[in-house]
Amino acid sequence: MAKPRRTPDQVIKDQAVVAEMYLKGFTMAAIATALEAENGIKYSVNMVNYDLREVRKRWRSSAVRDFDAHREEQLARLDLLEAKAWREFERSCEDYHKRIEQGEKLVTPEVSEDDEPLDAPTKLVRTETGGQTGDPRYMNVILNIVERRCKLLGLDAPTKVAPTNPEGDKPYQSMSESEMDNRIAELLQKLEK
Repeated sequence: MAKPRRTPDQVIKDQAVVAEMYLKGFTMAAIATALEAENGIKYSVNMVNYDLREVRKRWRSSAVRDFDAHREEQLARLDLLEAKAWREFERSCEDYHKRIEQGEKLVTPEVSEDDEPLDAPTKLVRTETGGQTGDPRYMNVILNIVERRCKLLGLDAPTKVAPTNPEGDKPYQSMSESEMDNRIAELLQKLEK
């Protein structure tokens, strides 16, 4: 009997899982094991490697230079983290439910001769609910991700840097015209030797 083959749709789904797990830092062997458990098809490390190559090709398709491939990978990782942070923030905005128990709890309740429970201290249970405004830490995470993405894409205005001497302890002072002429003459003499 022939081994079950992946359909084109299954390959696309697998590549999405491979990309997500790769960005989370999983090894190819761990990714193969996870895909095998999820789909019931035997996955090899070579299959995962092939899928990862295809994912990287898609990441590079919009890139112009070599370093763009790494940048695209980092942007995909930031997208994954941002989506997770938004989900957690939304979850932190949901109403909370708190169960409150008051009173004594009997280990062995007292019963009468005809097996009827006697009056015993009871436990009062109530549920408290309320709205939440959301955890602001998730918003800080999201803001940091947006700032990092802007830096990667070069969307921020250039940062002004004041020139200093090579040691960095004094402001840079340019040479006067006569000092520059002397320095040029000195360098030309060295070249002629």
